Amino acid sequence: MKTNINRTDRQGNYIGNGSCHVDYTVIDFNEYPQVSSSVSLSETTESVYVTYENKENGKTITARFSHHVNNAVAFDDQLDGYAAGKNEILYRLGLKTRTFVPDTFLFINKRCVAKKDMEAGLYEFAELTIKEMYDLGKGADLSAYTGKIAKNSNYLILGSKVEEEVKTSTNILGQEVQLGRYLYN
Repeated sequence: MKTNINRTDRQGNYIGNGSCHVDYTVIDFNEYPQVSSSVSLSETTESVYVTYENKENGKTITARFSHHVNNAVAFDDQLDGYAAGKNEILYRLGLKTRTFVPDTFLFINKRCVAKKDMEAGLYEFAELTIKEMYDLGKGADLSAYTGKIAKNSNYLILGSKVEEEVKTSTNILGQEVQLGRYLYN
């Protein structure tokens, strides 16, 4: 017998009791006859699980549709059904490959200098602005400007070249991970 107890996950999202289920989508893989799908409605929550299987190699992946978070999605054992795309499912089934392309940005090692130090004549000024230095592109030689203040700013140039850095974030385990996107083949 199902009860009407209101439960929430640790983020405060509603957890159903199995009396109703969320909307879900089953992706059509007609061009891949070896892929089959099955739908499972949770008996204790509002969640719906769509499992895809590659009958040729036995690989499976489950896309979970739900209002609340679970560890299987957080730790990448299941896909978030609302975010999972056709290419990612095909990759998990061994039918596509993917290449990670990190998000990058240009970086010049610099620091701000106090206005009083600039006015005291402690530093020389460069002929280029910070923007003009970035416009030189990745790997550009800035050694002629190292130790100088960039034009129209209070930035002291410390680096000797324009560097390219990878954007990072912290994952659920507290580890630093690269940000980017996947290209599927």
